[in-house]
Amino acid sequence: MSNLKITVFSDPVCTWCWGSVPVWRALTYHYGNSVELDHVMGGMIEDIKTYNNRRLSIGGDIALSNRKIHDHWTDASAVHGMPVCEHGFHLFSQEHPSTIPQNLAYLAARVYEARYSGEVKAGASHHYLRRLQEATAVDAVVTGDVDTLVDMSAVVGFAPDKFRDIYVSDVVKTLYDEGKAFCRSYEVTSFPTYLVTYRGEEMMLRGYSTFDVVRNCVHQLSFGNVKPIDDGRGEFTAANVLRFMDSCGSAYPVEIATAFGLARRNGHTALNFESYEQLPDMIDALVEAGEVAVAPHGNGFICYKLNGHHPKPHVFDRKYANAGE
Repeated sequence: MSNLKITVFSDPVCTWCWGSVPVWRALTYHYGNSVELDHVMGGMIEDIKTYNNRRLSIGGDIALSNRKIHDHWTDASAVHGMPVCEHGFHLFSQEHPSTIPQNLAYLAARVYEARYSGEVKAGASHHYLRRLQEATAVDAVVTGDVDTLVDMSAVVGFAPDKFRDIYVSDVVKTLYDEGKAFCRSYEVTSFPTYLVTYRGEEMMLRGYSTFDVVRNCVHQLSFGNVKPIDDGRGEFTAANVLRFMDSCGSAYPVEIATAFGLARRNGHTALNFESYEQLPDMIDALVEAGEVAVAPHGNGFICYKLNGHHPKPHVFDRKYANAGE
């Protein structure tokens, strides 16, 4: 049983939830099983036609909403560092006006992992959530389409037919309703929001939070009893970078930087390897050794772990997203 639990109220389509993935990955990497990370789906947009965000001019007109959402995501990505698509964004339509399908899909993944635990890898539902967010944010996939959500389940080892049966089940609908009620009980109005619990005590973090803020919350609430794993994994070495990437095979610059506490350079966006102290030299060395490959992805770059099965990859020019250069 975990000593401390962090419940994340979120929606797979929320850009600040996508931007918080580096925090979630860093928590898992540094704390392992001593911190339990749970996601509660909040159902951000039930229908874009009736949704109304006056500040961002999102809601009502579908075409205008798509443009405004993409503008917002692009601005946000420069801050949180997770890339987004540059072209082709058309998430909402008359046929797909809601984010509820994506919420239900993650809950179906959780049920699937619990029901068929002997058939899938531990953490498969978290991997599904990450792929769902990535497909939405970076690949411009219309993830409100149920067939797409079902097909995507195969990527993490789920049997699509089984996944579809779970997706349309009353179990998933009940989980979603319970999650919405849970949100209301804590007056959650923005995503992500963190509920940190430890031995009957609670602490709330509302809105986007950095890893340092969440880590300090863990330390304060547990009176220092919940500590990071002390095996040297926090040291910025090639072996540790590869170990960090093992969990899902790839990482964006901000994910690596967050896990190892690398400082961001002044005047840079958060999207590049060059945006962080020490990171470019490390990545170049790993590319040269044939351990990783680097490629453009959306408005940023991604690093893939090769496991020694590929020839030395081509090194892409990684500087186009730098600010002020």
